[in-house]
Amino acid sequence: MKRTTVSILCLLVWAYGLHAAELTMTLPEGSLTIEQAHRITMDNSPTVQQAIARILAANARLGQAQSAWWPTIAAQGQHLESYASMQLDWAPNTRIRGSMHRSSCGVQLTWRLFDGFARRANILAAEWAVEQSQQLLSDTQRLLLEAVSTAFYGAQLARENMGIARQNQQFNRTLETDARTRWAAGSVAEAEMLNFSVRALQAESDFLDAERNFKVACTVLAELMAMPEATLPRDIYPTGSNKTLVRDLPDYEAQVAYALEHRPDLKALTSNILSLREQLRSRRAAYAPKIDLTAGADYLFQGDGGYVDQDEHSSYVGITARWDLFSGGRRGQEVLQARAEIRAAEAQRRQAILTVHSAVRQAIDNAQTAHATFTRQQQAYELTQRIRDHVETSYRTGVASLTRLNEAQTDLVRVAGAAASSRIQYVLALEKLKAETGRILREVN
Repeated sequence: MKRTTVSILCLLVWAYGLHAAELTMTLPEGSLTIEQAHRITMDNSPTVQQAIARILAANARLGQAQSAWWPTIAAQGQHLESYASMQLDWAPNTRIRGSMHRSSCGVQLTWRLFDGFARRANILAAEWAVEQSQQLLSDTQRLLLEAVSTAFYGAQLARENMGIARQNQQFNRTLETDARTRWAAGSVAEAEMLNFSVRALQAESDFLDAERNFKVACTVLAELMAMPEATLPRDIYPTGSNKTLVRDLPDYEAQVAYALEHRPDLKALTSNILSLREQLRSRRAAYAPKIDLTAGADYLFQGDGGYVDQDEHSSYVGITARWDLFSGGRRGQEVLQARAEIRAAEAQRRQAILTVHSAVRQAIDNAQTAHATFTRQQQAYELTQRIRDHVETSYRTGVASLTRLNEAQTDLVRVAGAAASSRIQYVLALEKLKAETGRILREVN
């Protein structure tokens, strides 16, 4: 009875294993390289387009500031119909009633000759604001490229794990077939055959987990690349990972020097400080007088006001000056506000410099550790592969036990996954370093 129960259980597991074997364990193939992913992102990303629109807005504000050099010409006109009723003091019994109309028009030119150099300061402030917006665009691109690299290599890592799980499944299915033949001949126990079926099913579960991670990474990548419906077509899945890695690790001093010179966020902060300084000059100019050149021409026609219509023509030209002597302390407070904003911006830049030093140092430390880890994991994988092959040969000849083969295969799967992960982590560490220094922008451009 006990043997019959075990046999039925064996057949059920075998039948389920045959059904599970119908799982299509095909590795995704694509032609998308990291360079192409970067280029598509730069061309299509709405985030980049927003930053470009901000540059256009900053250029428009610069044009507004430059318009202060030109005179202002204004035209005006009016037409009035009026009715008057008057009672004269010297003739109390007499009331005079009448209507009249009045039409006038004119044109006036105003050209500011002096404003305490506020115009020049406003224009320089706007120019630095344009530069700041351009650097913010570059920084947006830098962060986007870093995110694309993370998603791209995450998809490659998931694909590597899918390949490892498939190899593990194929290995256990092969041994399952051999064990089934030997079990039918009565040379091995039923549990030994079931062992390979269970491990093959577990490998298929690992494949499905890795496939899910691959799909998630591709979805994130498609969103960053602004693909329609955030879907990455199968024909442009990421390519397989490159086995050739950079061996020369970067130097900290050289990397941080490059970052301090080329990081767009630092340049944007510098431009902001310079813009604020020009705004301070503009606010100081409020203490100076304002001198304008004024010229114009007017025409007036007034009818029905009496026996004679009135028709006037006039023109004028002159210089006017205005000097605000007291404003309730408003100008002084504006200057204090500008100085405080400059101090805040300078402190923000000092903090950003510290952050760059820290980020570059961490990126280099991560790259060095990842490189050392990858070297050892690769050696461990090669040795574990040899050990597993020897144990498999010994098992097939009846020398090694099933337990030892399971241990060797488990170790191989674990080490293979660790080796693939360490290789991708090393590549990601180098990409992170490029992003922290700003070199990633030079490669894309």
